[in-house]
Amino acid sequence: MCDMRQSLLRRDALSAAKEVLYHLDIYLSGQVQNSPSPSVDTTTLELVEEFILHRRMSALQELQLLEIMCSCFQEQSRDAVRQLIFSALFTLQGNQADESRMALLGKLVSMAIAVGRVPILECAATWLQRSHPVYCRRLARVLVDDYCSLLPGSMVPTLNNLSSSCPPFCCQFITAVTTLYDLSTGTHTAVTTLYDLSTGTHTAVTTLYDLSTGTHTAVTTLYDLSTGTRTAVTTLYDLST
Repeated sequence: MCDMRQSLLRRDALSAAKEVLYHLDIYLSGQVQNSPSPSVDTTTLELVEEFILHRRMSALQELQLLEIMCSCFQEQSRDAVRQLIFSALFTLQGNQADESRMALLGKLVSMAIAVGRVPILECAATWLQRSHPVYCRRLARVLVDDYCSLLPGSMVPTLNNLSSSCPPFCCQFITAVTTLYDLSTGTHTAVTTLYDLSTGTHTAVTTLYDLSTGTHTAVTTLYDLSTGTRTAVTTLYDLST
């Protein structure tokens, strides 16, 4: 591993990061095949931190890295390997690299939503389910900023697409977003999550107000946890009429 590190040090930032991703894929594929409890060793995690999270890249190199990561997850056919790679990259370790992890995670998931990379969204759903609510809210905030602030009006069609392409991520994302807004304050975006424990259903309701157009869009996604079924309903109201 020491020889590998020396080899990586001689490469440019993007090439080194790509090589670490390739190493992760090969290493974890072997772990899944040969070990009853596959895991990532400390040395590999150190390579991830040094050559993917800590090395400075230009904006273009960072975009290229995100594209490489999208391809890596898309081309890996085994979900167990994808989940382990995602965990190696983004499981929070309680160290200084966590800020870089969160920044890269937000950009990767945002890109995955934009280009429809379902394998990444499935891994992100697992990450949201297992991570502390504070970090789930941070990821949700990044996505809300990208799809509500930077691209006004894009959240509703985005949620509709996600509810069909990756229901687990859609559910986890909406659950995380519910903690961002206080309905009593009259904020621009109001989100409510309702749990009916008597029936085992989970209803997530998102209401978005577009003040620039006067439209009121309500998106409701229903998950029946007892049967695994999912119903997505979109209702549009034009307040001007």
